[in-house]
Amino acid sequence: MQNKLKLHHIGVATRNIKKELETFSKLGYVKCSDIFEDEIQQMKGLFIKAQNQPCLELIEGIGDDNPVKSHILKGNKFYHIAYETKNIEQDLENFINKQKARVIVPITKAVYFEKICFILLPNMMLVELVQLKGNLDE
Repeated sequence: MQNKLKLHHIGVATRNIKKELETFSKLGYVKCSDIFEDEIQQMKGLFIKAQNQPCLELIEGIGDDNPVKSHILKGNKFYHIAYETKNIEQDLENFINKQKARVIVPITKAVYFEKICFILLPNMMLVELVQLKGNLDE
């Protein structure tokens, strides 16, 4: 059920991960992953964290038609909020049935996670559900 989901990270759209990291490092953030590339999602990502702060995923689009590019051009920085799920299929169904969410990216394999999907809530908030690989944590 949605209210039991744990915040995993907030996605931050950027034109350049390395430059963005410089800014966030001044706020106490440090890398907690290597930069990874997901061709399916047309993005590169890097997870960063700081004490007593939410984990952030810096996201840089790759390719001309990546979804991050259009988001940045609209002037938006915060891209999505991601929640951990132990059963992505069930939680996706709950969001669709109970919150009238619309599926933007169906459940798919991902480079960093076991499975992911993106949904759009009626208030236009983009939510990512992430099912972790093994014991992987933030």
